[in-house]
Amino acid sequence: MQFLGSSIVFAAILASTTLVSASSHDRVHAPAIRRLDHHRRSTCSSSATGKGHHRKHHKNKKHGKSGSSASSTSSSSKPKSTSSSSNSSSGSSSGSSGSSSSSGSSNSNSGSGSSSSSSSSLSKSSGKPGLCWANSNGIPIDNFLIGDVSWYYSWSDTPGWDNAPVDDVMYCPMLWGYKNEASFKKNVLNNPNGKFNKHKCVMGMNEVNQVGQAKMSPAEGCQLMRENISPLKAQGWYVMGPSTTSAPDGKDWYDEFKKTCPDVFNSLDAIALHWYDVDLDKFKAYVEDWHDTYGKDVWVTEFACQNFNGGAQCSSGEAWNLLQGATQWMDTKEWVKGYAPFAVLDNLQGVSEVNRLSNGHQPTALFNMFSKM
Repeated sequence: MQFLGSSIVFAAILASTTLVSASSHDRVHAPAIRRLDHHRRSTCSSSATGKGHHRKHHKNKKHGKSGSSASSTSSSSKPKSTSSSSNSSSGSSSGSSGSSSSSGSSNSNSGSGSSSSSSSSLSKSSGKPGLCWANSNGIPIDNFLIGDVSWYYSWSDTPGWDNAPVDDVMYCPMLWGYKNEASFKKNVLNNPNGKFNKHKCVMGMNEVNQVGQAKMSPAEGCQLMRENISPLKAQGWYVMGPSTTSAPDGKDWYDEFKKTCPDVFNSLDAIALHWYDVDLDKFKAYVEDWHDTYGKDVWVTEFACQNFNGGAQCSSGEAWNLLQGATQWMDTKEWVKGYAPFAVLDNLQGVSEVNRLSNGHQPTALFNMFSKM
């Protein structure tokens, strides 16, 4: 998913359309961090941060086997429409009890195998929960910088408003794709010490295997990364590789990417993953498979209990259990550095209402649980 330009919407960008959110961006993808005392500051050791909004587009691609047991059933590129199948209702708030999970802020670029870098890693004090934030300042972000939330991204190269927080929370700019290449060069590549770049963390392209998102070939991805992100890596920035949807061709894309430009692939500190489906065991298998296959740390920067393949949607209780189980499990994995469920948005763009993390300007019980509030 992504957000750019003038609207705010965290869901896949409907091919050549703009967002419709509470801020001025086109496509979105974002995380938020904070926590020092009550709010820890998380920073990518090394010396990094996006703006934007985007629409979610989800093609009903069936997840086949794509690598080990990662046969999930939903294409993770965000909703293709806004027909959210809301099995909303109750359930979820059942016992906001909250995941008694271990806030885990694992840091250290754990054996990322080929990752050349490893000089960059999250601060030990930071929490893993983050925000996909395509709202600019349309929704008060401070209301969601609670609990263990310590980072955010916006599916763009700046957060989208001048007073966006960057001191007690980590912002990571994104080179969404060709459409924001010019602004990325201006705001990030040619302005590495700009106020939104203080954490020296950068994210690669959004859903490179998905039409309507940053669809491109691995060769094109190599060129875009080499021209715009490799120079930042050389300056010590922390680099998250391009994200794909959870459709099987996501790993095909990465296999070819690794083969086409091993220098760029090896320089990645981590890979960003998107996952939409309804089964917790499949989620765990999918994330673990990517880590085992590529030897890289992982950030799950979009995920939800959502079926994009025509099957039944999750109930509120099932959405609660999946988010709680997924975050508790990720907190135990040192190589999972951060995660941001989809999403704090007024319009969930086709993702079922049972995944709603905001009610107006306030966090829902589901948000409070995931953020360890």
